[in-house]
Amino acid sequence: MPCGNLTRFLDDDDCRSSLLLFLRIFYELASALAFIHNLPESLPLVHRDLKPENVLLTSDLHCKLSDFGSSQVAALTGSSTSDYPKSKKLDTTLAYAAPEKLKSLNITPKKEQDTYGFGMILYVILSGSRPYQHPNHEIAFIESIIRGERPDEEAINKLRNTLNETNQRILDVLQSMMRKCWAQNPLDRSKMVQVRDQLQSVLEQQRPENILVEVTQILQSMSLTIPKKDEQQYLPLHKFVTKDQRFIQGWWLSTALWFYCWFKRVKVSLLEVTVDT
Repeated sequence: MPCGNLTRFLDDDDCRSSLLLFLRIFYELASALAFIHNLPESLPLVHRDLKPENVLLTSDLHCKLSDFGSSQVAALTGSSTSDYPKSKKLDTTLAYAAPEKLKSLNITPKKEQDTYGFGMILYVILSGSRPYQHPNHEIAFIESIIRGERPDEEAINKLRNTLNETNQRILDVLQSMMRKCWAQNPLDRSKMVQVRDQLQSVLEQQRPENILVEVTQILQSMSLTIPKKDEQQYLPLHKFVTKDQRFIQGWWLSTALWFYCWFKRVKVSLLEVTVDT
Protein backbone atom coordinates (compact mmCIF):
# COMPACT_ATOMS: atom_id res chain seq x y z
CA MET A 1 0.00 0.00 0.00
CA PRO A 2 1.30 3.50 -0.86
CA CYS A 3 1.18 4.79 2.73
CA GLY A 4 2.44 1.66 4.46
CA ASN A 5 0.66 0.64 7.66
CA LEU A 6 -0.40 2.06 11.02
CA THR A 7 3.11 1.85 12.45
CA ARG A 8 3.93 5.08 10.61
CA PHE A 9 1.91 6.92 13.28
CA LEU A 10 4.07 5.62 16.12
CA ASP A 11 6.38 8.15 17.76
CA ASP A 12 4.92 10.91 15.54
CA ASP A 13 3.53 13.56 17.88
CA ASP A 14 2.37 15.71 14.94
CA CYS A 15 -0.09 13.00 13.89
CA ARG A 16 -1.46 12.14 17.33
CA SER A 17 -3.94 15.03 17.28
CA SER A 18 -5.57 13.73 14.06
CA LEU A 19 -8.51 12.27 15.96
CA LEU A 20 -10.96 12.66 13.07
CA LEU A 21 -8.75 10.57 10.81
CA PHE A 22 -8.20 7.95 13.51
CA LEU A 23 -11.96 7.81 14.07
CA ARG A 24 -12.40 6.98 10.38
CA ILE A 25 -9.59 4.43 10.39
CA PHE A 26 -10.98 2.57 13.41
CA TYR A 27 -14.48 2.64 11.96
CA GLU A 28 -13.14 0.97 8.82
CA LEU A 29 -11.10 -1.55 10.81
CA ALA A 30 -14.11 -2.38 13.00
CA SER A 31 -16.20 -2.81 9.83
CA ALA A 32 -13.68 -5.32 8.47
CA LEU A 33 -13.66 -7.31 11.70
CA ALA A 34 -17.45 -7.22 12.00
CA PHE A 35 -17.59 -8.58 8.45
CA ILE A 36 -15.30 -11.59 8.99
CA HIS A 37 -16.89 -12.31 12.38
CA ASN A 38 -20.37 -12.45 10.83
CA LEU A 39 -19.91 -14.01 7.42
CA PRO A 40 -23.29 -15.05 6.00
CA GLU A 41 -24.09 -18.68 5.25
CA SER A 42 -20.67 -19.72 6.54
CA LEU A 43 -18.78 -20.10 9.78
CA PRO A 44 -17.31 -16.79 10.99
CA LEU A 45 -13.56 -16.22 10.82
CA VAL A 46 -11.10 -15.06 13.47
CA HIS A 47 -8.10 -13.08 12.24
CA ARG A 48 -5.85 -14.09 15.17
CA ASP A 49 -2.97 -11.72 14.39
CA LEU A 50 -4.23 -8.17 14.76
CA LYS A 51 -1.46 -5.61 15.04
CA PRO A 52 -0.63 -2.21 13.46
CA GLU A 53 1.60 -3.85 10.83
CA ASN A 54 -1.43 -5.69 9.44
CA VAL A 55 -3.57 -2.56 9.02
CA LEU A 56 -2.49 -1.13 5.66
CA LEU A 57 -3.11 2.43 4.43
CA THR A 58 -4.23 3.45 0.94
CA SER A 59 -3.00 6.53 -0.89
CA ASP A 60 -5.61 8.65 0.91
CA LEU A 61 -5.29 6.96 4.32
CA HIS A 62 -8.23 4.59 4.22
CA CYS A 63 -7.37 1.32 5.91
CA LYS A 64 -7.34 -2.28 4.69
CA LEU A 65 -7.06 -5.31 6.99
CA SER A 66 -4.39 -7.71 5.73
CA ASP A 67 -2.48 -10.92 6.51
CA PHE A 68 -5.00 -13.69 7.07
CA GLY A 69 -2.27 -16.31 7.27
CA SER A 70 -3.16 -17.14 10.89
CA SER A 71 -6.93 -16.83 10.56
CA GLN A 72 -9.16 -19.76 11.48
CA VAL A 73 -12.82 -20.61 11.63
CA ALA A 74 -14.18 -19.31 14.91
CA ALA A 75 -15.49 -21.68 17.53
CA LEU A 76 -19.01 -21.17 18.78
CA THR A 77 -18.48 -23.11 21.99
CA GLY A 78 -15.70 -24.75 23.97
CA SER A 79 -12.15 -23.82 24.94
CA SER A 80 -8.97 -25.42 26.12
CA THR A 81 -8.04 -25.46 29.78
CA SER A 82 -4.45 -26.64 29.57
CA ASP A 83 -1.66 -24.59 31.14
CA TYR A 84 0.44 -22.18 29.08
CA PRO A 85 3.24 -24.22 27.39
CA LYS A 86 6.24 -22.00 27.89
CA SER A 87 8.39 -23.88 25.39
CA LYS A 88 6.07 -23.28 22.41
CA LYS A 89 5.91 -20.22 20.18
CA LEU A 90 2.82 -18.04 19.96
CA ASP A 91 1.20 -17.74 16.54
CA THR A 92 0.20 -14.15 17.36
CA THR A 93 2.33 -11.15 18.28
CA LEU A 94 2.79 -11.29 22.04
CA ALA A 95 1.77 -7.73 22.97
CA TYR A 96 -1.55 -8.01 21.09
CA ALA A 97 -2.50 -11.51 22.27
CA ALA A 98 -5.48 -11.82 24.61
CA PRO A 99 -4.75 -13.08 28.17
CA GLU A 100 -6.71 -16.30 27.59
CA LYS A 101 -4.50 -16.94 24.54
CA LEU A 102 -1.37 -16.36 26.60
CA LYS A 103 -2.67 -18.72 29.25
CA SER A 104 -3.19 -21.57 26.80
CA LEU A 105 -1.85 -21.92 23.29
CA ASN A 106 -4.39 -24.67 22.70
CA ILE A 107 -7.41 -22.46 23.35
CA THR A 108 -10.06 -22.49 20.64
CA PRO A 109 -9.95 -19.37 18.41
CA LYS A 110 -12.76 -16.98 19.28
CA LYS A 111 -13.86 -13.58 18.06
CA GLU A 112 -13.21 -12.01 21.47
CA GLN A 113 -9.48 -12.54 20.92
CA ASP A 114 -9.64 -10.26 17.88
CA THR A 115 -11.57 -7.71 19.94
CA TYR A 116 -8.70 -7.63 22.45
CA GLY A 117 -6.21 -7.01 19.64
CA PHE A 118 -8.40 -4.17 18.35
CA GLY A 119 -8.25 -2.56 21.79
CA MET A 120 -4.46 -2.84 21.86
CA ILE A 121 -4.18 -1.20 18.43
CA LEU A 122 -6.37 1.62 19.75
CA TYR A 123 -3.89 2.07 22.58
CA VAL A 124 -0.91 2.14 20.20
CA ILE A 125 -2.42 4.89 18.04
CA LEU A 126 -3.73 7.02 20.89
CA SER A 127 -0.54 6.77 22.96
CA GLY A 128 1.84 7.01 20.01
CA SER A 129 3.97 4.12 21.22
CA ARG A 130 3.99 0.35 21.34
CA PRO A 131 2.55 -1.36 24.43
CA TYR A 132 4.98 -2.88 26.90
CA GLN A 133 8.08 -1.57 25.17
CA HIS A 134 10.50 -2.79 27.81
CA PRO A 135 9.32 -6.07 29.36
CA ASN A 136 11.98 -7.41 31.71
CA HIS A 137 11.24 -11.04 31.01
CA GLU A 138 8.83 -12.75 28.62
CA ILE A 139 7.36 -15.10 31.21
CA ALA A 140 6.91 -12.28 33.74
CA PHE A 141 5.27 -10.20 31.03
CA ILE A 142 2.83 -12.99 30.15
CA GLU A 143 1.96 -13.57 33.79
CA SER A 144 1.26 -9.85 34.34
CA ILE A 145 -1.18 -9.75 31.38
CA ILE A 146 -2.91 -12.89 32.66
CA ARG A 147 -3.31 -11.13 36.04
CA GLY A 148 -5.08 -8.26 34.29
CA GLU A 149 -2.38 -5.59 33.93
CA ARG A 150 -2.66 -3.23 30.94
CA PRO A 151 -0.47 -0.48 29.43
CA ASP A 152 -0.07 2.88 31.15
CA GLU A 153 -2.55 5.47 29.80
CA GLU A 154 -0.54 8.52 30.89
CA ALA A 155 0.39 9.46 27.30
CA ILE A 156 -3.29 9.38 26.28
CA ASN A 157 -4.28 11.59 29.20
CA LYS A 158 -1.55 14.09 28.25
CA LEU A 159 -2.82 14.10 24.67
CA ARG A 160 -6.28 15.13 25.90
CA ASN A 161 -4.89 18.39 27.26
CA THR A 162 -3.66 19.41 23.79
CA LEU A 163 -6.98 18.83 21.97
CA ASN A 164 -9.94 21.03 21.24
CA GLU A 165 -13.35 20.18 22.67
CA THR A 166 -14.50 18.18 19.62
CA ASN A 167 -11.39 16.02 19.54
CA GLN A 168 -11.54 15.53 23.30
CA ARG A 169 -15.00 13.99 22.92
CA ILE A 170 -13.73 11.70 20.18
CA LEU A 171 -10.76 10.71 22.33
CA ASP A 172 -13.08 9.88 25.23
CA VAL A 173 -15.12 7.59 22.98
CA LEU A 174 -12.03 5.82 21.64
CA GLN A 175 -10.40 5.47 25.06
CA SER A 176 -13.58 4.06 26.60
CA MET A 177 -13.89 1.64 23.69
CA MET A 178 -10.25 0.61 24.15
CA ARG A 179 -10.90 -0.38 27.77
CA LYS A 180 -14.02 -2.37 26.86
CA CYS A 181 -12.20 -4.22 24.10
CA TRP A 182 -9.26 -5.29 26.25
CA ALA A 183 -11.38 -6.39 29.24
CA GLN A 184 -9.92 -9.34 31.12
CA ASN A 185 -13.09 -11.43 30.82
CA PRO A 186 -13.80 -12.17 27.11
CA LEU A 187 -17.54 -11.99 27.80
CA ASP A 188 -17.14 -8.37 28.95
CA ARG A 189 -15.62 -7.27 25.63
CA SER A 190 -17.73 -5.42 23.09
CA LYS A 191 -18.80 -7.24 19.94
CA MET A 192 -17.24 -5.78 16.82
CA VAL A 193 -20.66 -5.05 15.34
CA GLN A 194 -21.39 -2.89 18.39
CA VAL A 195 -18.01 -1.16 18.07
CA ARG A 196 -18.63 -0.54 14.38
CA ASP A 197 -22.10 0.92 14.98
CA GLN A 198 -20.89 3.21 17.76
CA LEU A 199 -17.97 4.52 15.69
CA GLN A 200 -20.23 5.00 12.69
CA SER A 201 -22.62 7.06 14.80
CA VAL A 202 -19.81 9.34 15.98
CA LEU A 203 -18.27 9.55 12.50
CA GLU A 204 -21.56 10.63 10.92
CA GLN A 205 -21.63 13.62 13.26
CA GLN A 206 -18.34 14.93 11.83
CA ARG A 207 -17.90 17.13 8.76
CA PRO A 208 -16.14 15.21 5.93
CA GLU A 209 -14.18 18.31 4.89
CA ASN A 210 -12.57 18.45 8.35
CA ILE A 211 -11.40 14.86 7.98
CA LEU A 212 -10.02 15.70 4.54
CA VAL A 213 -8.00 18.56 6.04
CA GLU A 214 -6.29 16.15 8.45
CA VAL A 215 -5.65 13.63 5.66
CA THR A 216 -4.12 16.33 3.45
CA GLN A 217 -1.88 17.59 6.26
CA ILE A 218 -0.53 14.13 7.01
CA LEU A 219 0.03 13.30 3.34
CA GLN A 220 1.90 16.58 2.88
CA SER A 221 4.11 15.73 5.84
CA MET A 222 4.80 12.44 4.04
CA SER A 223 5.50 14.37 0.80
CA LEU A 224 2.45 12.79 -0.85
CA THR A 225 -0.54 14.37 -2.57
CA ILE A 226 -4.05 13.20 -1.94
CA PRO A 227 -5.43 11.61 -5.13
CA LYS A 228 -8.64 12.85 -6.67
CA LYS A 229 -10.91 9.88 -6.12
CA ASP A 230 -14.57 9.36 -5.52
CA GLU A 231 -15.23 8.56 -1.87
CA GLN A 232 -18.03 6.24 -3.00
CA GLN A 233 -15.50 3.60 -3.97
CA TYR A 234 -14.69 3.12 -0.30
CA LEU A 235 -18.26 2.37 0.74
CA PRO A 236 -18.51 -1.21 2.07
CA LEU A 237 -19.62 -3.79 -0.48
CA HIS A 238 -21.66 -5.34 2.28
CA LYS A 239 -23.79 -3.66 4.93
CA PHE A 240 -24.49 -5.41 8.20
CA VAL A 241 -28.17 -5.44 9.16
CA THR A 242 -28.22 -5.63 12.95
CA LYS A 243 -31.86 -6.71 13.10
CA ASP A 244 -31.29 -9.69 10.78
CA GLN A 245 -27.74 -10.37 12.05
CA ARG A 246 -26.41 -10.69 8.51
CA PHE A 247 -24.65 -8.75 5.77
CA ILE A 248 -26.34 -7.69 2.55
CA GLN A 249 -24.63 -6.64 -0.66
CA GLY A 250 -24.80 -3.06 -1.89
CA TRP A 251 -27.56 -2.49 -4.45
CA TRP A 252 -25.14 -1.61 -7.25
CA LEU A 253 -23.12 -4.79 -6.76
CA SER A 254 -26.27 -6.90 -6.76
CA THR A 255 -27.44 -5.17 -9.95
CA ALA A 256 -24.08 -5.71 -11.62
CA LEU A 257 -24.12 -9.40 -10.70
CA TRP A 258 -27.66 -9.73 -12.06
CA PHE A 259 -26.66 -8.22 -15.42
CA TYR A 260 -23.56 -10.40 -15.54
CA CYS A 261 -25.60 -13.58 -14.97
CA TRP A 262 -28.20 -12.41 -17.52
CA PHE A 263 -25.48 -11.77 -20.09
CA LYS A 264 -23.97 -15.20 -19.49
CA ARG A 265 -27.35 -16.86 -20.04
CA VAL A 266 -27.96 -14.90 -23.25
CA LYS A 267 -24.48 -15.75 -24.50
CA VAL A 268 -25.01 -19.46 -23.87
CA SER A 269 -28.40 -19.35 -25.61
CA LEU A 270 -26.91 -17.65 -28.68
CA LEU A 271 -24.10 -20.21 -28.76
CA GLU A 272 -26.63 -23.07 -28.69
CA VAL A 273 -28.58 -21.52 -31.58
CA THR A 274 -25.38 -21.12 -33.59
CA VAL A 275 -24.36 -24.72 -32.99
CA ASP A 276 -27.81 -26.00 -33.98
CA THR A 277 -27.70 -23.95 -37.15
